[in-house]
Formats: sequence, C-alpha cells, structure tokens
Amino acid sequence: MNKLEKYVDHLFTGYKKTRQVQELRNEILSNLEAKVHDLTAHGMKYEVAVQEAKSSIKSVDGLVEGHFPYYVNKYKAELLQTAALYFLIAWVLTIPLSLIKQAGILLSVILPILAAVCYISYLKKTNLNQNNKDLAISHDVSNKRHRNIAWAIWTVFFLIQSLFTTAIHFGSDIWFGRGIQILGPYQFAVLATHYIWPLITVIIPLLFQASLKVKQKHMVGESL
Repeated sequence: MNKLEKYVDHLFTGYKKTRQVQELRNEILSNLEAKVHDLTAHGMKYEVAVQEAKSSIKSVDGLVEGHFPYYVNKYKAELLQTAALYFLIAWVLTIPLSLIKQAGILLSVILPILAAVCYISYLKKTNLNQNNKDLAISHDVSNKRHRNIAWAIWTVFFLIQSLFTTAIHFGSDIWFGRGIQILGPYQFAVLATHYIWPLITVIIPLLFQASLKVKQKHMVGESL
C-alpha cells in the first residue's frame, strides 16, 4: 500500500465501508494519483508531489451523504444532562406512587439516584473536557435504525407487560365471564401502579431519540 492509499484510507477512518463510501474513496485516490503523475511529469520530485497532492484534500467531511463529524465529548456531556433531566422528571411524576406500593417506593429511590449519577457525570465531563476536540463520525441511517429498534423493543415490552398485568389481576374474571370489580380507590391506585411503572422505561427510547438531535447540534461547524 503506497503513501497516497494510506492517506486516503486515513481520511475515511470512522466511515462505514458502504458502496458509496468505497466509490468515493476510489475516486479521490484516483484523482490524487493523477495529480502526482501530472506534477512529476512537470519535473517535481515524487515525494514533494505526494505532499502537494495530500495537501489538496484535508478532509472528506461533508462529501459522504448521511455522514457528519461531531464533537464526541460535547455530545456525551449533553446526553448525560438530558438523561439526568428525564430521570428527574420521572421521579417527580412517580412521587405519588411511593405512598401506594413498594414498586413506587423503589422508583422514588432509584430514579433520583440515576438522575444524580447522570448529572455528576455531566459535570465531570464538562469540567475535564472543556477544550477536548475529539471527533467521531455519525452515521445517519444507522442512528435512525437504532432509534426505531429501541422504540419497537420498548413497544413490545410495554404491551407484553400490560397483558401480563391484566392476566394476573383479571384473568380469572375474564375466563369465567365475570364482571371486573375494583374495590375502592386504593385498589384502583395499586392496580394503576402496575400499569404505570413500565412507562418509566420509555426514557430509554427517548434517549435514543434525543441522541440524534444532540449529535446534529454538536456536528462540526454547528457546535458553539
């Protein structure tokens, strides 16, 4: 592998080797080789010609459709901040459940702890990486596919959990054709708790959703 080929491969580090990427890579390599050939034909030394060709293209960012570079640490910091906010909101919304059921009490402990951990991690990353400019390549198609998978998995989980709860509490009544009875507001609240707590897990697909926007916000050329 010659120096030009190594340089072009370096330019495409982080990009998935799709057909489009491979074609662009070959085209750029071919153009650089032609440039070197032209320069050496006019008397320039080969090593100098290679450096001249390499200096003509510093990056392929923006050339590959559906790919863009973003600042990794800024992205991670804001995503942690978003996660902390989601857990905090979930905790506030589930405070009434702590008066009803053990599951509610458990959520009232776990959710603020998760919010605190995410926020402390956010502060550490913000303080330690203020001048960090590490980049990564975002693959738009893959990101959207992962987001859709997250939503699909969560939807299936929530439906199964809801059916399971219904079967546990009302299965025999439904099977024998009896009317469903809820004895008083407290039993209703306890029952509602079993249906509500799985909703907390919606934070996971919401974070996948937020991840797309945060990456776009901190893409090179857009991030402040």
